[in-house]
Amino acid sequence: MRRLLPLLAALLLVGCGGGATTSTGDAPTTMQAATTAPTTATADVFPAQGTERATVVLLHGWNDVSPAGYEPWIDHLNKTGVTVIYPGYQRGILSTPSQMLEGTQEAIRSGFEQAPPQGPVIAAGYSLGGGFAVVYAANAVAWDVPEPAAVYGVFPAMPPTVPEPFGTVPKKTSVALLAGDADQVVGSNGAEQLAAAIAPHPAMVDVLASTDAIAFDHFAPKRTDAPAQKAFWLPLDRIVDRLAPR
Repeated sequence: MRRLLPLLAALLLVGCGGGATTSTGDAPTTMQAATTAPTTATADVFPAQGTERATVVLLHGWNDVSPAGYEPWIDHLNKTGVTVIYPGYQRGILSTPSQMLEGTQEAIRSGFEQAPPQGPVIAAGYSLGGGFAVVYAANAVAWDVPEPAAVYGVFPAMPPTVPEPFGTVPKKTSVALLAGDADQVVGSNGAEQLAAAIAPHPAMVDVLASTDAIAFDHFAPKRTDAPAQKAFWLPLDRIVDRLAPR
């Protein structure tokens, strides 16, 4: 719980949730998806357009209970043949750490029940969801859900509670974690802590350097303009292309 309090306090101060979305690109496209906080641990599923190449399990940031803030990225993935599962692991702002952990497991299972994967699975996540993406990869077998072939964590936060032991990420699963040099919420600590938690499994940690075009603060991944797409969308596209070539 000592690790939980500073993290949640920081998230509350900066408003890390759906309302904090920063978008300077094109307006989001209209999608048929739930836009209210889930009352149970279920998942929204956004099917691939055309033949499904892969499935991305996209785990949201703290209090981002609605997929609306991720709509442009989800739409982009769908257009490239990727089905997106959006687990609603957090029932609300007062969810406890143990409830969020249980919700992650339940919601991921719900997503796969709705959409059994037809190709490789990638666990992706932003902020607290990036941490839970690693937890998912380390416990997929115990949870009886498909193992991800890759993990992609964007500005991840170390989850405030994890299974004991943490679990073991499969040797075949690649782990890539991004941090921002201007991130004043989690900094690079979350990525470094997650890499240490799964050691000796290798994890690639990349700290992005801000430029005149984009400052890599905690909310940069929620942008939809060209610099943000290049920094955050493109690496995931490359993971999909590596695992499921066109």
